[in-house]
Amino acid sequence: MTILDIAYYIAIVANFIVSIVQKRLWRHFYFLYFFITIAVEIFAVYYHHWQRVYNFLDIFSILFFCLLFIKEIVYKKFLMAITGIALILAVYYIYICNTSYSIYTGLVFCIYSIFISLNWFYNKIAFQKDTESILERSLFWISCSLLFWSVFYLFRMMPMYWIQNEDENFLYTLKYIFQVATVISYILFFKGLLSKKV
Repeated sequence: MTILDIAYYIAIVANFIVSIVQKRLWRHFYFLYFFITIAVEIFAVYYHHWQRVYNFLDIFSILFFCLLFIKEIVYKKFLMAITGIALILAVYYIYICNTSYSIYTGLVFCIYSIFISLNWFYNKIAFQKDTESILERSLFWISCSLLFWSVFYLFRMMPMYWIQNEDENFLYTLKYIFQVATVISYILFFKGLLSKKV
């Protein structure tokens, strides 16, 4: 286990603890999201060969973030349609996948995360009625977290199989950068959990 692995687990557990301790967060079920994320990570440690569990986490995350953001989005039916399409695609890619992890299911979650984050930013900018700072809202930080993680996921996963055959050292560099980005994204999420407004 590397220092980055330890930092990653600390970040997840810290988010989980805050989501339990802060009673105002209970109604958003953050504790459930982090509990399932931790459970998947523990499962993956003991069952290395069954990485498909991450695909099921992708599907759960699509549902979770839809329910989290839908209250803040103006065009709810559009969001539900995009969520439905994302779920159908994710399940389809798991079904047709011949490897232990469907990169396409991860890609669906990644694109969905980018969409939902940018959609939230658009809604806050276009339809904001109050004068308070957007930086005080938890969904600002969570949207930043999702956007940040998704960009690095694309950078890491899309060329992965090609790079694996061409330049294995660069693949390890990408893995390292992605681990750092994941820790930073959970720190942003943590900042969001500490914010007072949704």
